[in-house]
Amino acid sequence: MTSHLLIPFSSTPVESIAPTVSRLQNTFTSLKTHPFEYREEQLRKLYWGVKDNEQRLVQALKADLGKPYFEAMVTEVDWIGIEILYILKNLRKWAADDKMELPFLHRLVLSPCIRKEPMGTVLVIGAFNYPALLALIPLIGVIAAGNTAVIKPSEQAPNAAAIITRILESSLDPEAYAVINGGIPESTELLNQKFDKICYTGNAAVGRIIATAAAKHLTPAILELGGLNPCIITKSADAKLAAKRIAWGKVHNSGQVCLCPNYVIIHPSLETEFVGAFIQTLKKFFPEGASKSPDLARIVNKRHYHRITELLNKTKGTILYGGERDESKLFIEPTLVKITSTEDSLLSEEIFGPLLPMLVVEDLDKMISVARQVGDCPLALYIFSGEKEEEEKILKNIRSGGATINDVFFHAAIPSIAFGGVGESGTGSYRGKASFDAFVHRRPVVNQPLWMEGQLRMRYPPFTPKKLDLMRKASGSAKPNFGRDGKLLRRSLISWILLLGAYSRKGAVFRYLLLMTGKKHTHPPFVVLVPRE
Repeated sequence: MTSHLLIPFSSTPVESIAPTVSRLQNTFTSLKTHPFEYREEQLRKLYWGVKDNEQRLVQALKADLGKPYFEAMVTEVDWIGIEILYILKNLRKWAADDKMELPFLHRLVLSPCIRKEPMGTVLVIGAFNYPALLALIPLIGVIAAGNTAVIKPSEQAPNAAAIITRILESSLDPEAYAVINGGIPESTELLNQKFDKICYTGNAAVGRIIATAAAKHLTPAILELGGLNPCIITKSADAKLAAKRIAWGKVHNSGQVCLCPNYVIIHPSLETEFVGAFIQTLKKFFPEGASKSPDLARIVNKRHYHRITELLNKTKGTILYGGERDESKLFIEPTLVKITSTEDSLLSEEIFGPLLPMLVVEDLDKMISVARQVGDCPLALYIFSGEKEEEEKILKNIRSGGATINDVFFHAAIPSIAFGGVGESGTGSYRGKASFDAFVHRRPVVNQPLWMEGQLRMRYPPFTPKKLDLMRKASGSAKPNFGRDGKLLRRSLISWILLLGAYSRKGAVFRYLLLMTGKKHTHPPFVVLVPRE
């Protein structure tokens, strides 16, 4: 694994972007990407494209982020392969038409269904912190759904972007899939084009730009935007275990994770134990010191290095551990800071680095209030507690894209579970089946038989009371089982017995018919176990 595996990064000529998008749109219109055989072949080629360039990709991630080999393999290379295999295994099942829940006669006559159809040409914009994963995982769903796509890797990870370009251009059909590289000029030109869906991962500021550009074309967008993710450690928690797991989450990719634990809210009775365990954990993780460890990534570039160090410089908190920095190596030591105010600089924005501020808060209600004050809709919520009641109270009172109890990351670490944000942390979701669902249009289709014309005569003018009566009967107008006060109506015991426990005469007839067929029941007739209508 040497630097000769890297290849140069080059931006795409801006003038070529519009023709490229047009070419992909024409390919989609030709229906070339629709057959399952085509989609599956492209996914298989992508799988081997990643595998055959595995070492190049690992080296690129090392060059861009100092990403350890272990993290590069587990969280990028292997994950991509697992996702492809999982979707290949389930694609045809997911793509099958869904039958609609309608009355029996409607289903029999109209054959209604929901078709899962490709949306068109999709734009996927990746992020620098997981440059391969966040570009290719959405793309896998795009291909599986039968779309064409433009992939825009992050220019802040140029070595990875170059390898991603090599993988895609050597593996996929160039008439259906294209890579656009570059910075603001290229991204701006891309957003001037009309796409059928956009998938973006990054910060909220750029997310608003993406959403504004998409709105001009009424283009739906998946936005994964991150947030200030709290770790709430209640008085019933295991402080030592919480410290170990939060420390692991904080140093992963040197804190450059949208799901990263951003700050800790802890009960005062656990503060000393937590701080001691956190420090000891970091010393075990990096026995020779974090600066010498090959297992800690580096900050992606100087701009982000200065942004993070400026947050640390401005804090009014007390550094309990860490604080070492080296600009020449883009190194920031994992740092624990005790703060006393939600107005502290370390809570002013998503840190996206290895700094962990800690607030000591005395009771659960105040913990919830503080978390909501810092960020109403984080991408992730981490609850450390030994009591179910506490967990439920926090979950009910704090919104988040996802949540993990007594650990970090895990709600987003299972490939088959949908991943996405809510409110300020984003909209939409993908991964696993959600990746397929995100890039298809669920199209309802009903086939009205020609011979039904006689039965449809009541819908045509001139209208009469008789036609209205027939139409209402045909549509199955139901009567409410509740009053104007919103409460359910009580039925008399005699009515309940006569109807055999059913909620309508129709249901009662069905239950009487069952009894008349001679079927035996272990329950009295009026509680015969038949599903409700």
